[in-house]
Amino acid sequence: MKVSNTIVVMVSIGDRTSLTNFTFPRLAEWATKFNYSSILLKTGYNPLDRAPHFNKLQVHKILPNFDKYIIIDDDLLMSTNAPEMEQVPDGFIGLCKDAEQRHTEANHVLWTANTGFIVVDKSGLHLLDKAYEKGEYPYRCEDGSGKGIWGPHDQGILNDIVFREERIYELSYKWNYQPILDYFINDQGWYKWMSSKTYRLSYYASLLSPFSNKNKTKISNAYGLHLIRGTYPKFFSRIFK
Repeated sequence: MKVSNTIVVMVSIGDRTSLTNFTFPRLAEWATKFNYSSILLKTGYNPLDRAPHFNKLQVHKILPNFDKYIIIDDDLLMSTNAPEMEQVPDGFIGLCKDAEQRHTEANHVLWTANTGFIVVDKSGLHLLDKAYEKGEYPYRCEDGSGKGIWGPHDQGILNDIVFREERIYELSYKWNYQPILDYFINDQGWYKWMSSKTYRLSYYASLLSPFSNKNKTKISNAYGLHLIRGTYPKFFSRIFK
């Protein structure tokens, strides 16, 4: 296998072992399979004291001199069958679509990217720096002050930067599939998910069903599950191969 100068970084600030006990071993196994370096980064670099999410945009300050960075949220569970990382053009930021595509108002953002899985080579790191330096972009503009971009903290501003500079590359959704969001957004909605325990249990029951269904199929096709709103990482770790 050829020598790789790629590092896979899972950023996890604070006590997040309830997640990383399940997510990081999977990530490290995938990285080793393709000769990538890997690290669970617990120490951030955040001199401007931004929200913890912004540490993802500055990992290269702590871990310099790599040719490529794959930066991942600590609630993303990799498949044991995930392939080698797809190629992202030099100088571009590779991102997957967010499950929620309805709320971005900014005209220059053609689709809303989720920042839970970021791929960038060294020639694109200045885009992460620019997003970090600018800080929060409003994701709700109910006062009429502008057109928002969906997603708090690092997500809005990184979308703003990469679309303005035309430096975004759309990765396959499979790297960052958000199963719970996908389920309620395309079914009965957020309020139903939050207000009905029966509705939530029906989703989990569908994943345990011996019969084929769309929820099971979508998960089995994924390379990575982003467990947003998922409070049972142990459960997903058992059913996701």
